[in-house]
Amino acid sequence: MTLRVGLIGCGRIGTEGHLPAYALGEVTVSAVCDLDLSRARSAAESCGAAVESDAVTLARRGDVDVVDVATRPGDRAALIRTLLDAGKPLLVQKPVLYDLAAARALAEDVRRAGLPMAVNHNARWAPAHARVRGWIEAGRLGEVYAVHHANRFNEDLAAWYTDHPDYLFLDHGLHYLDLVRHLTGRTPTTVSARAWSKPGQHASCPLAYAITLGFDDTSPLTASLSFNNAVPAPGGFHYRLDVDGSLGSAGADLDRAWLVSGDGVPVEDENCSGAWVPDGILGAYRAFAHAVETGAALPHSLDDHLRSLAVATAAADSARADGAWTAVEQP
Repeated sequence: MTLRVGLIGCGRIGTEGHLPAYALGEVTVSAVCDLDLSRARSAAESCGAAVESDAVTLARRGDVDVVDVATRPGDRAALIRTLLDAGKPLLVQKPVLYDLAAARALAEDVRRAGLPMAVNHNARWAPAHARVRGWIEAGRLGEVYAVHHANRFNEDLAAWYTDHPDYLFLDHGLHYLDLVRHLTGRTPTTVSARAWSKPGQHASCPLAYAITLGFDDTSPLTASLSFNNAVPAPGGFHYRLDVDGSLGSAGADLDRAWLVSGDGVPVEDENCSGAWVPDGILGAYRAFAHAVETGAALPHSLDDHLRSLAVATAAADSARADGAWTAVEQP
């Protein structure tokens, strides 16, 4: 059975990310919905879907098997609660909410409703990231003891998302904090973070961070992340992931992944077909659909997402405390 999707939210991520991903995977989008009816009609025309003006009506359609919620995090809790009665599995953009306590309260309601709900951590399925994950799972790196992520990009603009003071940690940066958990299978217990704003920037939130993650003493592991999100020209953009293990090292950028043995000999070096958008988004959907159809565990379940959100929340709190080591709130 191919699950048919109802999309709620036809903004930038819905139309430029989710709909192209569904087109790539030949996934049927039966209906779309948006508060801006003209925007919903435009999205519907692009994928041959019906238009609904009400989210609950969309969720209750007989030709909608799963609901994709791609609205803004700030006003998402009430929407998700209204959708629970429709009884359809939910795939929700990350972060589910900006507030960790409110997200945990929502999770209790979702659990009581007994519905599968996944959070769209699509960075996990970006082709280069997935290749590194595959090498780790196959034991090619041995015991992973270090992860470093560095990103140089530019979101120096005044927008609803950069108006949130913790956007860099709770939203964009959440991709990379979650990626550390995904690659290592471990959740940090403490975080030290600093954040800065560029002189004269347009965005309200800080646009640069440096994060160090601390783990328990089960086995040695260190992780650090740096992000300058106000690089003035595209020529300065840069993306790099490095993972070191007892048997070798792996690395990735947005298009390529490589593996080097412990004695420094390149083992694999490949250009990865596809791109984070739309392939990563399609990967998150396929993992969700597989779990819904088979009853398998959701790798990007709401409960798993809350662990990553807790790390990001601790990082934001630490930055406000000038880098003080901050405990990650446990479930």
